[in-house]
Amino acid sequence: MRLARLTQRKQFLAAADRGRRFRSSAFTVQVLDGPQRAEDDRPAPDGLRLGLTASRKVGNAVIRNRIRRRLRVAAQQALGPQAERPCDIVVVARPETLTAPFETLVGELSVAIERARPQGQGRRPRPALGPAAGKTRGKGGERLPGPQND
Repeated sequence: MRLARLTQRKQFLAAADRGRRFRSSAFTVQVLDGPQRAEDDRPAPDGLRLGLTASRKVGNAVIRNRIRRRLRVAAQQALGPQAERPCDIVVVARPETLTAPFETLVGELSVAIERARPQGQGRRPRPALGPAAGKTRGKGGERLPGPQND
């Protein structure tokens, strides 16, 4: 059985912004439950959708592709029984994903949906800064207008 995939950037960002997180030694899982999915999505399958990411920090293209292949097979084995559950899952790989035992990957992915915590737990979010926050000088050294420079 093949899992549905996340294909658009906004789907990945929605899972990162509004989803719950589960961290393991080999990867991070972001889980976005069905009711929180974006309303503007195209009609998608009601079941589980999977997205895999591996940044360049993990390794070169060969290593990243090998990691994604391992995670895809592990997700099919671990999440297959839960395929009807309406949620989006994004797996963010770490370099340890390549060397971790395959059984560990499957085991951690299978419990990731249940043990993922809301994102707000553990750390406070950073305050949002404007584009000119903290700047007192513009390009070329001239002073920018503002209350701190009057």
